Amino acid sequence: MVTNYHDELVCDMAETYGIFDIKRVPVRLLATLAVGLRDNSRVKQAKSKTTIDDNTMMLAYIVDLLRGVGFDDEKSLRRFYLKPEESQKQNDYDVYSSPEEFMARRYGDKKG
Repeated sequence: MVTNYHDELVCDMAETYGIFDIKRVPVRLLATLAVGLRDNSRVKQAKSKTTIDDNTMMLAYIVDLLRGVGFDDEKSLRRFYLKPEESQKQNDYDVYSSPEEFMARRYGDKKG
């Protein structure tokens, strides 16, 4: 399946280069500019399926080493960053995907 990173690329081009209409930019130039984006740009993070940059990952690795925690340990910072869905399941709090879902849970599916 091909994933489209159009929205992320548009945001990155606007933020980094001030280009708001990427359809007016020649494809070759657009590709060159995209390659030059920072490693923590939206499009690069979406493509690599992560939300953190390499420096943060390295710091998390160092903290895990100093604490004597392995990647599979539920207290691992690297696991928290790389597999957030697993980390959320192990915590004692609920996660909601919308305000309506929260309100339905809070008020037991009653309105208001």
